Amino acid sequence: MGVAFEQGKSEAQILEAEQYLSNNVLGDNFVCQHYNACKSSHPGAFYEGQLHHIGKHYGVTLNGSPLRVVVVGQEYGHPPARVDLRARYAMIIGSGLGSRFTKQQGYEVRNPHMKGTTSALRLIFGIPLGTDHNSEFLLIEGKRVHIFDAFALVNYLLCSAVPEGTRNGKATPTMMSHCRGHFRKVMHILEPSVIIVQGKGFWQKSIRNSFDSVSQVSDFVYKAKLASKESFIAAFSHPSAHFPYNWGINDHTEYLQNTVVPSIKIIHDHLGICT
Repeated sequence: MGVAFEQGKSEAQILEAEQYLSNNVLGDNFVCQHYNACKSSHPGAFYEGQLHHIGKHYGVTLNGSPLRVVVVGQEYGHPPARVDLRARYAMIIGSGLGSRFTKQQGYEVRNPHMKGTTSALRLIFGIPLGTDHNSEFLLIEGKRVHIFDAFALVNYLLCSAVPEGTRNGKATPTMMSHCRGHFRKVMHILEPSVIIVQGKGFWQKSIRNSFDSVSQVSDFVYKAKLASKESFIAAFSHPSAHFPYNWGINDHTEYLQNTVVPSIKIIHDHLGICT
């Protein structure tokens, strides 16, 4: 399996995303122009300015085909507020390097969300499903790079509206509407070739409408266009959903094997990637 890194393009995309988010959402201060409207639309706890994770090796090629991978969720869903790109990067890389898929002495176990993300990334990058931590690395130009450093985790919402005592996001229509512009801009900058949406209902309700056009490829796979750029999108249940859709609980659930695996195979076929 040949993995390479589009370093110049990647660094330019990360810098552009940093500049946009710093100028329009969170820099030294929280500067989003929609803050007052969004916060006043939700009477409960509100955590503003929770930015994305963009791996330092975002933008690889697999067997010669560009593979810019973005995983999309709804929102952060809990405190703290004002998490910038660097802090979010540290959190996700910390999960990749400092925790494990299954229980091991001296390490925390990843939550179902990140277990599902791990399995999806393994499949996308041509790594068989499994729980061995050593196999979660890509060899890029002689350097071992963890798969969490080769993708972007982008939440549609950059603020979380959470009822007290829960982690169930209760974003208002005002928040959904105002965050769409930020989401579209970041997607335009990152130009993903593959997008994994974690939440089938959220895909139908909000994310789908953020693209200029969408056509269905299979039951769970779509082809979307934003300006002149096209992406293949797989819309799955959230990995921590209720049974039988909780494909983040382990590496051999029925949903993972019968829905996620064949859907990513379809995307590979359309991109011309042989793994």
